[in-house]
This record gives sequence, structure tokens and C-alpha cells, in this order.
Amino acid sequence: MAMGTNTEWQHAEFQRIAAALPGVDADPHGSFGQQDRLDGWSDLDLRLTTDEPIPAVALFGDAPWAYEDVRADTAEVCRTVLTDGRRIDVSITGAGRIQGLSAAPDNDVRFLAAMAAAKLGRGDRLIGGHLTLELLRACLVVAMQLRDRDLGTTVHRTGGARDRYAELVMSLAAVPLTVSPRPNIVERAVEVYATWRTELDPGYVSWWSPLVGLIDRGLDKSSSG
Repeated sequence: MAMGTNTEWQHAEFQRIAAALPGVDADPHGSFGQQDRLDGWSDLDLRLTTDEPIPAVALFGDAPWAYEDVRADTAEVCRTVLTDGRRIDVSITGAGRIQGLSAAPDNDVRFLAAMAAAKLGRGDRLIGGHLTLELLRACLVVAMQLRDRDLGTTVHRTGGARDRYAELVMSLAAVPLTVSPRPNIVERAVEVYATWRTELDPGYVSWWSPLVGLIDRGLDKSSSG
């Protein structure tokens, strides 16, 4: 995908998408075209109007690393994180829908981590803290599943050996709500999640380099795209 300064990558991607979808009314929004508002955390925000199906590859190139896709009768909102950490949000008006999206087994956790990092990177500790707590909760869910597997039941009158996992998660909750210094609270949380999920499912393969790329991009104010 096109690289360059923060402004350049957004314009390059918009031009690529417009060329790939010649029959679609595409309109950039948000900080696009507002140089003074762009920073390393900026995404590309597009509004499309169409009644025709839209191939995901035309919008995102390679499959997104993580995404959230909300659909209604006359609209769709798809928020994505690409494999290099850039983000593209697409709002569609009309009957057209994105075709060909495929979610990773941990897509929800990936997306949650990316949004938490982006909010904390912008200094929004309220929403960032809320999202980070959801991420820590996801860690605790895996810990509870491990206990259920260990004991062969979902009914527990008392605690047990896995309670130490709760202590670890609570210690993470005390880490500052910032993206620097590294590893930050989000990076530490996903590492815990990956360790426990691998214990639960040995076939699970974690992939956090896009999250690292998102944070690196946000912290590099002279970033290149």
C-alpha cells in the first residue's frame, strides 16, 4: 500500500479507492485535507453512496488485521485496522455492502486493543480507560475458561489456583493510561491475553505487530504515514 507522510498516505489511499470503485460516490471526511489536524493517530474516513456490492479488497487491499462492521437496512459502518497499523473507516449509505471480509478468531480483541491505544494516544483517558478495562476483562474471561477446563465444571463455590491470574490483571489496571513508555498498558494486556489463550488453545497464533505499528505511527509525530 502507498506510504508517505500522514497526509500523503490518506490522499494516496483515497485516490486508489476512488479508482477501484469508479461507479461509487466516494467522499473523504474527518481530518482529510486539514493539515493542521493530522497527526500520527489520524485515520482515513470515507463516506460512500452506492447500491452495489463493494469488494473488500478494493477498499483495504490486503485483508484488514482487525475490523468492526455494523450493518443496517440502509447503511453500513466498517472501521478497520490495516496490517501496517493504518486505519480506514468507511460509512456506506444505500443498499451496497462490503463483500469478502473475513475475521480472525481474535478479531474482537484485536480491534478493542487498537481502539484503546488510539484513544490513549490522543490523551482521551476516559474512553481509552473504558476500552482498556474491556481488554483486561477479555483476559479474565480466558482465565475463567482455563479454570473451567482444569476443574471440568463451570460451577465454583470458592476460588483456586487461577486466582493469581486475577491478581495479575488487577496489577495491570494500575499501569498509567498512556501509550508511552513502552510496553504500555495495552501492549502488556494483549501479551497476557495471548499467553493465556495459547494455554487454552495451543493452535492459537497471536499477531500483534499491526498494533505495535499503530502505536509507533501515532508516537512518531513526523511519521511517515
